[in-house]
Amino acid sequence: MPTGIKVKDAMVSPVVTAKASQTVYDGAKLMTKEDIGSLVIIDGIKPIGIVTREDVINKIVAKNLQASNIQLKEIMSTDLVTCAPNDDIKEAAQKMSKYGYERIPVTDMGKVIGIISTREIAKVAPQAIEILRERLSIQEPEKFSDEEFTEGECELCGNFSAELRKINDRWVCVNCKEEAAEL
Repeated sequence: MPTGIKVKDAMVSPVVTAKASQTVYDGAKLMTKEDIGSLVIIDGIKPIGIVTREDVINKIVAKNLQASNIQLKEIMSTDLVTCAPNDDIKEAAQKMSKYGYERIPVTDMGKVIGIISTREIAKVAPQAIEILRERLSIQEPEKFSDEEFTEGECELCGNFSAELRKINDRWVCVNCKEEAAEL
C-alpha cells in the first residue's frame, strides 16, 4: 500500500556530482567538504555511476592505494538503480532493500535531480506510518493493532532498524527499549 509521500518530498537536492575522470582523492575531499556519503558520477547530465564513502574505504584505503592516482571511474558502481520524483517512498525503499543500497539517485528525464537515502526515508517514516495507520483504521479497523511500530533510525543510538517501537514518545530499536523506558 502506498504511503502517499512522494520521493520528491523526502529527497535531498541539489545532488553533489563528479566526473568519472576526477581522482578518488578529489572525490573524497568533496564528500568531506559537503558532509555527504556519496557522489553521483555524471557524463554531461547523465548519471553513469555512484561512488560511496564505503567504496573509498574498501577499494582504496583498505588496500593502501594512492587515492590521488586513481580515477573515480575505477571504483564507481555502474549498476545504477534510480527512482523518479513522483514515486512513492515505499517504492524507493523497496528498491534500496532489493539491491542492498543505502541511497539511490532520483532522476527526471535522464537528469539527476536529487538523491534519497535510508536516512531521508527514516525521517519521513513516522509520517508515512501515521498516514498508513489512518488508512488502515478506516479500511480495516478490526485488523489494526494498537501497538505503535515503524522502521527508521533509532532516536537514541541512531542505527537503522526495521522494528522501531514508540516508548516514552521516542522511536527506539530493540537494543534501546530498556533505556527508553527509564527516561
